Parts: sequence; structure tokens; C-alpha cells
Amino acid sequence: MDAAAKQSERENLVAELFGGDPATEALAGRLLRTREVALLFQVSERAVTDWARKGRLPSVRTPGGHRRYPADLVHELLVQTGRVMPERPAGRT
Repeated sequence: MDAAAKQSERENLVAELFGGDPATEALAGRLLRTREVALLFQVSERAVTDWARKGRLPSVRTPGGHRRYPADLVHELLVQTGRVMPERPAGRT
């Protein structure tokens, strides 16, 4: 996947998860895959796994042993690190 395609996929994922769409609230309990978190932070999947192992990023394990990351906690970390802007309250521009 080239850089432009990755950037486009990242922008789509940010918009889907953290955009102003009312359907976004339904994603509050969504769990993200390692690949999705890596795209959001623009790091390798290995870095995301290391963060989880070190406790920087909370994760849960599937029955098959794969890690999943709560979307709301990922969003908090993205905001804390300055990688996305905090959501604006409704009615404000």
C-alpha cells in the first residue's frame, strides 16, 4: 500500500470513528484492530503491540489471542498526543 492510499484510509477511519456524525456514538464500544490503530497513529503494528504490552494503550484479547483496542481510549490517546483535534461540542464551529 502506498503512502497516499494509507493516508486516505487513515482519514476515512478518523472520520468514521471520531467525526461529528451522530452514528459515531454507536461506535463508543467499538474495538479496533492493531492495523487500524497503527494507521491512526502512523506507526508500525509492532509499535502498537509494544505499547499494549507496556500498558501505554489498553487492550483486550480475543479468544484467538489477537489484541483489540477500545476506540474511545484510542481517541483519548490520539488527542493527548496531538494527532487529532478534540471533538467540538455540538452547535459550536
